[in-house]
Amino acid sequence: MPVTLPVPPPPTVTMYLHSGSPLIFRGPTRSSGSPDFPWQVAQTLFSPSGKAATVRFCYEYPGGAFCEVHLAQAGLPVTVLKNSNVTRLLWTADGHFLIGAGTNTVRLWNLKGTSRTAVPHPPLIEPGLVQSSSEITRVWIDHRDLCLATRDRLFDALGKQKRTAVTTSRYRLPTLQGLTSYTLPGPGEADCQRVRRSD
Repeated sequence: MPVTLPVPPPPTVTMYLHSGSPLIFRGPTRSSGSPDFPWQVAQTLFSPSGKAATVRFCYEYPGGAFCEVHLAQAGLPVTVLKNSNVTRLLWTADGHFLIGAGTNTVRLWNLKGTSRTAVPHPPLIEPGLVQSSSEITRVWIDHRDLCLATRDRLFDALGKQKRTAVTTSRYRLPTLQGLTSYTLPGPGEADCQRVRRSD
């Protein structure tokens, strides 16, 4: 007779805002229907304003991991953010937006849980290169803009990888409008080039 393992209890985190109000985050109970892959707390993060906080819950399975992000504010129910399978989080300096970077996609959520998405791609600057895939390696804020560094693979029309590169892209916040993109043959990291701003 097969043995059924008990499902571990969901992880719970209590965080306190600057006002002293407690925020209680309860993680999911099941991961892929298996108790072998329990949810764990991967990251906790207060907003710079101290008025909101977020917890990234994840579970690992053979060959990968899956995460979801929970957002809370005083006096409001905890929100599970849609499409939040991300590997790193950071807040904008004003605390109005949360940024999550996944393997090859970056998302920006406002405090209501509405999101925008950007997918960085390196420029295909050589003849015969028709496709690329990028993996985000770093994400940071620079002078009110978002910067992303990626490790890139570039392919020809037959799907054969021709070379690798590194790209750094700059996006305007909070629109995620692409501003600049700079690619180097790698290794290393390209500069996050700035543009003149009138605002």
